[in-house]
Amino acid sequence: MISSERQQKLLREFGTIIRFGIVGLSAAVVHAGVAVGLLEWAHLPPMFSNIGGFLVAFIVSFTGHNVWSFRSEEDVETGKRMGRFFVLAAAGFLLNNGALAALLKFAPVPDAVSIIIAIFVVPPLTFLGARLWAFAEPSSSNSR
Repeated sequence: MISSERQQKLLREFGTIIRFGIVGLSAAVVHAGVAVGLLEWAHLPPMFSNIGGFLVAFIVSFTGHNVWSFRSEEDVETGKRMGRFFVLAAAGFLLNNGALAALLKFAPVPDAVSIIIAIFVVPPLTFLGARLWAFAEPSSSNSR
């Protein structure tokens, strides 16, 4: 039998995952919308369109995660969180672009479809990095 304290901790973590998913999905929709818009209407190449989508989605993602997904009751250094999250997001973006490059070269699908598929490759890894490092509470952070 799971203790009541353990159940509450699991429930809180489940809530964090759900909030992360909602914010991440919102950021992914923004990323896709901006990237496909730049591709189709501004006629930018797929990789440049993807960069534009990423930059706009980063703002949505950081803001949502900082104030909702990983909100803190403690006094946190927002700048430190943003820096860490940017490193994490940039690493995820590199993985995303690797996936996009592979899709553009090998997948027989339209460029816009390749962008959308590539956007969804990284989120599980990003959650782990955000939870354990970028938004870690000061008392539980091992990287002080």
